[in-house]
Amino acid sequence: MHYYYKRAKSAKVSVTVALSAALLSAVLIILMAVLPIDAQTAAKGGRGSAAAGAQSAETTTAGTRDPGTRIAGRVLKFDDEFDGDALNYSIWSPHEPGNPAIAGDQQWTTDAVTVSGGQAHIVARRTNAHSPQGQFTSAIITTFGTFAQTYGRFEIRFRIPAGRGLEPRFRLLPIPSGEIPSIDVLDVVGSDPSTALFANRWGDEKADRDYTGSHKVADLSTGFHIVAVEWDEEKILWFVDGVERFHSFDGVPHQPMYLAVWLGVNTERSGEPDETTRFPAVFDIDYIRTFARP
Repeated sequence: MHYYYKRAKSAKVSVTVALSAALLSAVLIILMAVLPIDAQTAAKGGRGSAAAGAQSAETTTAGTRDPGTRIAGRVLKFDDEFDGDALNYSIWSPHEPGNPAIAGDQQWTTDAVTVSGGQAHIVARRTNAHSPQGQFTSAIITTFGTFAQTYGRFEIRFRIPAGRGLEPRFRLLPIPSGEIPSIDVLDVVGSDPSTALFANRWGDEKADRDYTGSHKVADLSTGFHIVAVEWDEEKILWFVDGVERFHSFDGVPHQPMYLAVWLGVNTERSGEPDETTRFPAVFDIDYIRTFARP
């Protein structure tokens, strides 16, 4: 971690088989009665859709599985599973808030975010260098004006695109506006998809401070992974696939924060895309959830 500030020969065979089948059925019924709903869902292979089943087969690490929407001692406050065929505009805005300015050389376009197969897809494309839209297009989605939360758990299940010049992010930003305080729930540079970046920023526009860090993790561009933040009055904890990887005790924010998710291109940290960067580049999001105390 890095811190910066067998068989029988008689007619008894069919009887034995029938008894075995009956016994198996009885066992299954008992198990389904005992198991919690979330465990039953997991045993069936996910949320019930073909897309979710395919995603679950991609990884074997327990932490990358969908843990469900029940967490002891917590209440689900926000949940988008992206199960429709279009973005839910009643909770998401596909536009950048006036303030802050999001880093990168991309032009935000509303058609760069789609929903299919139980996922949201933020797509970055290379355009004609002389296009009025600029050399790259991508998308941002936020809950500015529709949802904000103070403290709790903020969780995303995703797969990032690998490649130089790409930087997918999930950030919490302050109400009513501004860039600080902010919490980077997810930040990864496409050229280094096995390094998760973390940041807590506070202060004011004239004197801002931050506590940042990084940790080597599984390749976040291979299969789906879960990153979560646990934020309370005293601390912020970051988890990658169920394992705590970073924490911050300084500058903990105490105000509502809205959700902002985007795919940056040619940012200061990611650098410029090169000939190895594949476009279109897709940031896949399986779900985004938040939980709070009762």
